[in-house]
Parts: sequence; C-alpha cells; structure tokens
Amino acid sequence: MEVVCVLIPDSALADPVEAGELTEELLRRLERIGAAVESERLGEAFFALDGLRGIHGGENAGVLAAARRAANTQVRIGVAPTRFAAYAAAQRETIVPPADAGDFLAGLPVSALAGRLELPPREAGNLVETLGRLGIEQLGELAALSHDLVADRFGMVGLEALCLARGEEGPLRPRRPHEELSAEVELPEGAAGAQLDHALKLLVARLLAAPQRKGRTVLGLRLGAVLCGGGSWSVDQGLGQATASARTLCALLTTRLEKLPGPVAALRLRALALGPPLGDQLELSVRGDEHRRRRLGAAIREVRAAQGSDSLLEVIPLDSASRFPERWAMLAPSPDR
Repeated sequence: MEVVCVLIPDSALADPVEAGELTEELLRRLERIGAAVESERLGEAFFALDGLRGIHGGENAGVLAAARRAANTQVRIGVAPTRFAAYAAAQRETIVPPADAGDFLAGLPVSALAGRLELPPREAGNLVETLGRLGIEQLGELAALSHDLVADRFGMVGLEALCLARGEEGPLRPRRPHEELSAEVELPEGAAGAQLDHALKLLVARLLAAPQRKGRTVLGLRLGAVLCGGGSWSVDQGLGQATASARTLCALLTTRLEKLPGPVAALRLRALALGPPLGDQLELSVRGDEHRRRRLGAAIREVRAAQGSDSLLEVIPLDSASRFPERWAMLAPSPDR
C-alpha cells in the first residue's frame, strides 16, 4: 500500500477555529476526487493511492496532480508506504518508493516522533530527550533495539515509537464521507445581545432549508463566530436526539451565545452529523395544534421541493431601533414546522 499525505502549512493554522474550517474543506475536496480520507489532526489528510490510479490516468502522478488541484490552496504532498513515513515525506515534498522506505525512516531524527505519538507534547518531548541522552539520535538506531528492551525501559509508549520507526502501522481508518451542510450570516457593526438571537434564528432557518439536508435530521452542530477584534470562536453542540426542529436548535444554541468572547462580525453553523429522514417529531403543545403543524410542515416541504429553498420566506426582526431601514428585519427561509 502507498499512502498519500496532504499537509496545510503551519502558517495557515494559527487560528484553531479557522484551521478546523480549512481542514474540513480540504477533506471534502479530496473526497470529491474519490479519496477515502483519514484525518485525526488539524491541517493533515491521508489516503491510499490504491484504487485511484485508474480514475486519474493510471499513474501516481495523475492522482497527486488531482489532489493538488482539489486542495485549491498551498499544500505539501508526500507519498510513502505508511502514514508516518508519508507525513515525513510531505514535510520534504518527496515520494518514497516502498523499497526505500526502510532507509528513509532510518535516516530520520528521533525528534520526528514528537508530534506523531498519542501523547501530550511534554511527554512526547521527554521521550525524545531521553532517547537522545541514551545516544539514540536516529530512528534506525531505535528500530535496531529489541522489542523486550524497549518495552522494559519505555513501556507501551516506547513500543509505539518502535513500531513507527520500523514502519509497522495499522491500516488507514477513513472517515465516512458526508455532504457539506453549513450556513453563515454576516452581522453589521459587531452585533451583540438581541441582534445575535435574531441572527441565530436566521442561521438555523438557512441550515434547515438547505437542499442538501434532504429532509434528514441533525445529530450535532458546530456554532462558530468571526470576531470583530480578530480571531474566531467555535463550540460543538450535541443534540442527544436527532431533530430538525428550528425551535429546539435555537433553544440549545442560544445559551452558547453567552460564551462569546467579544463582538461578532459573522456567525457560522455547521452540521457535524446527520440522522435519519425527518419523521413526525412530536413537540409538547398546550394549544393542541400538533396536527395542523404537521400539515403545514408537509406543505412547506412540498412547495420548497418544487420551487426551491428560497420560495417560502419569513420575516425575522433584527434591530427595530436602527436608523437604517434595511437593518430592521431580514428575510429567511421558512423552516419546516
């Protein structure tokens, strides 16, 4: 097996929230060329070359060219038989043939292990430092040690490092592809307070009205914000039970807005996971109008399916005290009832 590693430069990952957005966009773009992508860290993606050559000209070069085009941003790409070796190859933007993988790994410094072990940075650094004090400066020297000796001195962490040094890794664990479902609302002059609540309602309405939802429920959400003072913020919200109720989503997310660290220039909402198609979701109603609500929801979905997501709109008040009429209210897709 040959593994491709695609890396976003560290300079583009300074803001962790923006880094998450960039990584998600990279993964989705790679999935569009047919790649089954694994990603467990921000700014990186791994996928196997096997099966993609026939789609992209029959050669590795065709696959790599397609990956670079799909990324649509500056990336570093490397190829090697294992994900660790491919990561190191991407740092050097090189291709390591399977026959040369052993020599390639053997020449790497033990410091290359620091960011790849399942350890906090300090503990990983301590391991690398200890290896250096023992005179082990390259991975080839570590790979030459016996399994029992490493286990006795370093335990399970040392064995993990030994496997990486020897090129022994498990298969890739590609994520399950899912359609992009997100929405964004730009806010004037650093909105806060009630304006944010109204903007959140608009954001939820847009997300639920997106055609790619295809009537499915939502299992998890990520609420994010671009801050006026620079930087960004985000928080994940699990739902406990799949739902497509705008009322329920707004109630859960409104409390999250209280955690915002400052005025906001834009709000973002992304569905992290989708559930089964929307059924008859019961909600407590003291007026006994559940049957009418279901019929209205069915009518809205029927019209939207025929005329598009913007065919039915509702007025959402924003800032009635503003001197600019265009800020008094906004039109948003009418949510399913």
